[in-house]
Amino acid sequence: MIKVGIIGAMEQEVIHLRAQIKECKIQPLRGSLKGIEIYTGELQGVNVALLKSGIGKVSAAMGTTLLLDSCQPDYVINTGSAGGLSKDLNIGDIVISQEVLYHDVDVTAFGYAKGQMAGCPARFKANEKLIKMAEKCLQQLKLSVVETCPEPLNPSAVTGLICSGDAFINGGKPLNNILTTFPEAIAVDMEAAAIGHICHQYGIPFVVVRAISDVACQESHLSFEEFLDTAAVQSSALVEAMLIHLSQDLC
Repeated sequence: MIKVGIIGAMEQEVIHLRAQIKECKIQPLRGSLKGIEIYTGELQGVNVALLKSGIGKVSAAMGTTLLLDSCQPDYVINTGSAGGLSKDLNIGDIVISQEVLYHDVDVTAFGYAKGQMAGCPARFKANEKLIKMAEKCLQQLKLSVVETCPEPLNPSAVTGLICSGDAFINGGKPLNNILTTFPEAIAVDMEAAAIGHICHQYGIPFVVVRAISDVACQESHLSFEEFLDTAAVQSSALVEAMLIHLSQDLC
């Protein structure tokens, strides 16, 4: 049977999935690693290893490495929330990674592209099969955030480039730098590129599916904190739908 690794940075991003895992057990890890936890069991008929990595690139990379070494998943899905960069995105929409990169890496002095880590590809590409699966599953879901938002919203999906860096982007010069350097980027977060980087090193197919919790290029009366829980529910629902699809088609 296949095994899927699922990664969320914060407790809010894993709590809904963890509650649904049958025979959930904590994966023993060597040493004391604060903030990193792995839960194993069965979810929607699929063996899963759910990682709470902690926030930021280093935590995400360390957690993903532990996940791949200790649980050896066949696929990795990164879930949670992200900040929207595209003007076509609204709070509640789902972003699916076509590829991921670091927006805060610059070794262009040595001939690399902006955002490209030395010795690595310019961008870490998500698995095409997982991308199509996420898009198909999302079409079948009827996600709604009407109950938690002052105005009715009809979540839609956008697939494209997701940028990551060790900063919460909410406007100003950091946002302008990202939009200028990577105008095609659709969303920004703090972990996806590090997860994609490690998966690339291990040769493990991955995809990022996140719900937009705030839109960096728009003014909004809704804050990141206000929408985080709902964003987690949205992205978790999509992950579960993908697991059902995997259990039916790939086992």
